[in-house]
Amino acid sequence: MSLPEQGFYTVRPRGIVLRVRAKPGARAERVAGVRGDSLVVEVRAAPERGKANDAVIRVLAEALGIRASSLELKAGHAAPRKTFLLPPEACPALERLAKELS
Repeated sequence: MSLPEQGFYTVRPRGIVLRVRAKPGARAERVAGVRGDSLVVEVRAAPERGKANDAVIRVLAEALGIRASSLELKAGHAAPRKTFLLPPEACPALERLAKELS
């Protein structure tokens, strides 16, 4: 059973599926906006040995005001397009972020 979808994330009964497009090697670390159905996250780290993934998790956690340990990378470990599973309590922060980016 799927619940509402808000562009770059989908609320499911067991958590929130967040779609991210990572941009490693950027000048700054930030949530840069939305492209298609993905949240664009720019990080300085290079895409090697998981450094960029760790940086993406850190940037997302900071932007959402949640612990980095509560984000689970489900798919895309070695690709720019990534899928994360977030706890249901991250929904208000995602709604706020979606409004800020629109």
